Amino acid sequence: MLLSLGFGVLVLALVLVVASASAVHIERKRLLALADAAAADAADAMDVAAYYAAEGSPATRVPLSDASVDAAVRDHLAAAPMVTAQFDDLRVAEPTGTPDGTTAQVTLTAVARPSLVPWALVPWADGVGLRVTASARAG
Repeated sequence: MLLSLGFGVLVLALVLVVASASAVHIERKRLLALADAAAADAADAMDVAAYYAAEGSPATRVPLSDASVDAAVRDHLAAAPMVTAQFDDLRVAEPTGTPDGTTAQVTLTAVARPSLVPWALVPWADGVGLRVTASARAG
């Protein structure tokens, strides 16, 4: 009887830990999808000054700048308040911008708070920090 009770408690704790880890993983995937969408939107954010500065021949690619990527990301997040409200402490982090002038790189951070926090996950009771980076090429 005591052995059955011990196994039952162990199985319950294991189920709660796996459910909490799955919830954090799903939250990270949702944050990555948001970063992908923001990066795709930012890849279309042309730096007008750089585009018209190319004298003689028009630019063959959409020129990006750190300022145009950052503004596009913030506009994208502001345009979707229902999506951004699902994340705790959502922030645009570094390196958000363009490393080469043709690729938009977006980094977002948030905090995942697992609803089932058993004793094994008490150190993460305040939440698990999530950080994702997505990039999209301007074309």
